[in-house]
Amino acid sequence: MPVSLKIIFLYYINKPYNGSLCKLHFRLNTLISAALLVALTTTLYMRNIGSFIFLIAIFFFHSVEGAGKKSSSGKEVEDKRSVVIKAIESAELYDKSGKTKRAITELEKIIETAKICGDENLLAKTYELLIQFNHKTGARKKEEEYTYWLNLIKTAAEKKQLERQSRKNELEITKLRKQNHEAEIDKQQTEEELSKQTDELKRAKDSLDFLDLKNKEHLAQIDLLKKEREIEDLKIKEQESRLKNQELVIKEKDARHRFITAIIASLILGIITLSVLAYVIYKNLRQKRLYSEQIEKQLGVIKHQHENITNSINYAQKIQNAMLPNESDYQHLFEDSFILFKPKDIVSGDFYWFFNVNEGDRGNEAGTEISNRVIIVAADCTGHGVPGALMSMVGYNLLNMIVYNKIYEPHLILSELNKNVRSALQQDKNDNKDGMDMALCVINRESKTIEFAGAKNPIIVIKNGEIEHLKGDKHPIGGSQGEAHRDYTKHTISYDGDTQIYMFSDGYVDQFGGPESKKFMIKNLKDLLLKIHREPFNKQKDILNKTIEEWKGTKEKQIDDILVMGMKVN
Repeated sequence: MPVSLKIIFLYYINKPYNGSLCKLHFRLNTLISAALLVALTTTLYMRNIGSFIFLIAIFFFHSVEGAGKKSSSGKEVEDKRSVVIKAIESAELYDKSGKTKRAITELEKIIETAKICGDENLLAKTYELLIQFNHKTGARKKEEEYTYWLNLIKTAAEKKQLERQSRKNELEITKLRKQNHEAEIDKQQTEEELSKQTDELKRAKDSLDFLDLKNKEHLAQIDLLKKEREIEDLKIKEQESRLKNQELVIKEKDARHRFITAIIASLILGIITLSVLAYVIYKNLRQKRLYSEQIEKQLGVIKHQHENITNSINYAQKIQNAMLPNESDYQHLFEDSFILFKPKDIVSGDFYWFFNVNEGDRGNEAGTEISNRVIIVAADCTGHGVPGALMSMVGYNLLNMIVYNKIYEPHLILSELNKNVRSALQQDKNDNKDGMDMALCVINRESKTIEFAGAKNPIIVIKNGEIEHLKGDKHPIGGSQGEAHRDYTKHTISYDGDTQIYMFSDGYVDQFGGPESKKFMIKNLKDLLLKIHREPFNKQKDILNKTIEEWKGTKEKQIDDILVMGMKVN
């Protein structure tokens, strides 16, 4: 049987059909049609023309009859398919309206109809909706049953797809084999014809010209060459296909080689970059180490110099402390008294000074014998630290010189001190602007009076629970004002009974701190003194020190020297 007839026969035997009721009938029709086609081909091959025409007539009649039956069967299947589609739409509407069980009933009715239609998609849709609706209603067994059938349908569909693909591949292979077979047959036929023609030429060589014989042989050779050329073309196409595959493999290898080369180049470039960076970092670290060693040497020199300067300042502190009067001598003159002295640095620009005017021996400073008149000074020199300390020594020595010259009036002492400071610093010849602020009191126990004069600095007097704030004059001792002589105002206060006197520099009231980082201010100091003036004086000193430390806190630093002196006269 020829290969073409085998292909037709296999196609019609294995062709899938839809519809379980009409499958058998339709397949029988298909078998009959295939048999007729085989018979037709055979008669044509055997050159039986009469039988061939007869079979064509029978095949035509059978085809018309089969087409009519097929159209009738197809219409019936289409009607059932419409019924299934409408039932699915109704079930979806029932489910949306909350009638899920009704939807399940409608779908179960059309399962067999969907199977008859042979449409796997409709049947799968029906099972999917039944699984979904039974899941909603909690019918697990039904859900599992329909899931099983749905999986069977899907598996069958996948199997049919694989079978169709397999048949398609077989047809392609058969087609190629047919082409090769036909080419071989044509070659054999051509060779046979050539052999026949050669025999005829031998039998008729006496009657034919030698030239005609050569022409025929030439023509036969040309035909043979054409057939061989066709076969060679087929082989060349096959080789080209193989070459294309090899080219793809080679290109893939080249791409992989280029990728590996690019990675290696990147790694080499990265190693070079890292090496350069490492060298630069090493060089920088080495340079930093050299700089660090130089800085450490310089820091050592600076530290040594700082130690020398600190030692010098500490020694200056000893000198300053030696020059200042002892607090015990001050408490000898005033039994109830205190001195709160807090330098900002090691040495201070604030200083205190007092002088006991001994009527019997007026030249005895701070004598042990208590006289009727005592001079007390609280001073604040320009600056703080070493410059302020130098000015404090100037002021301290000039005050001693003035009282040794028997000047005891407070306003006159300030005027003489201003003149001597200007002379000592030669302020009339240069632009020196150093000076000092000062509060000076002369307490006369005999007349029970307090005489006060101030160069910018005030005093606070508390009598019988009443506070009095005596302000000094606005110009300081020395400083930037250019006049050679200055007059200061003397204030006289009488006292009867216990009276407290407080003298201070501006370091206490100007200290920053508190929750808003503001100055302490004179008002807060007055309120504090009025609150604590009846406490023992050693306790007053502690309260004042604790208050300013808490006000300063840890955020603020001490900005100036602090000096507060307190005493009680009675």
